[in-house]
Amino acid sequence: MTALIALVTTIGLALTLLTAAAPPAAAAVPDPTTASLEATNGPLTTATYTVPRPTGYGSGTVTYPRNSGSYPGVVLMPGYQGTQQNLQWLAPRLASWGFVVINVGTNTLTDDPASRGRQITAAGTQLLALGNATGNPISGKLNGTLGAVGHSMGGGGVMAALRDDARFRAGVPTAPYYPNQNFSAVTDPTFFLTCQSDPVAHGNSYAVPWYNSMSRAEKLYIEVPGDHLCPMTGSGNKAKQGKWIVSFLSLWLRADTRFSPFLCGPVRDADKNNTSLVTRWMDTCPL
Repeated sequence: MTALIALVTTIGLALTLLTAAAPPAAAAVPDPTTASLEATNGPLTTATYTVPRPTGYGSGTVTYPRNSGSYPGVVLMPGYQGTQQNLQWLAPRLASWGFVVINVGTNTLTDDPASRGRQITAAGTQLLALGNATGNPISGKLNGTLGAVGHSMGGGGVMAALRDDARFRAGVPTAPYYPNQNFSAVTDPTFFLTCQSDPVAHGNSYAVPWYNSMSRAEKLYIEVPGDHLCPMTGSGNKAKQGKWIVSFLSLWLRADTRFSPFLCGPVRDADKNNTSLVTRWMDTCPL
């Protein structure tokens, strides 16, 4: 009887440990499919919260899952002359797949990439602080992991944040622009999304050299049809772009390998080999 009790106790303890080890965010997110990832929003319900006193950046709107649990934080940064509207399409999409997303407005519309990088860092700092504070709706919802997505000069700012702030663990620079910069020191997973007919920040001028120089990072590079605005609200194929961005950040910010097939292997190949959808694809698969 004593041995039986000991065995039951041991099994119960093991189950408790396994339950405790399960990431709450991953547990809340159901298995992804091509259809669900290409839908406008994911499976989780979301809400928004306006940051009352932004510190180090102009404005911030947080979109977060209503579900219980803690999640990675993601900063969205617009480009030159851009506003929160630039990447508004992405905020609820990411939040509904298990991220706490702060969509940022800059201090001035003409802030350069270096300033945008600092503002990404400042927004990440405040997002984490709100998660650790009480009396706001995102209290307890941040797990301490940060990522960033940015467009144009905001994409250059993402690269600067990855290089200069160790709290940022993955980034998605879209049509990134930042002249005369060396990002070979970036070791965090990076997804470059560029536009084939971009007259401002063509991939050959910025993203491709950076991609090639980052010898210690996991990388994804996808070039799609369109001009410099292709990653912005109202432009480009948002079903595909959303699927790729959600999958990349889910893999690298939540270690959720269920999303890997949409970036590597046969499931991915339907996108990669579609020349009307993708004009160039490079990666470091298996991711």
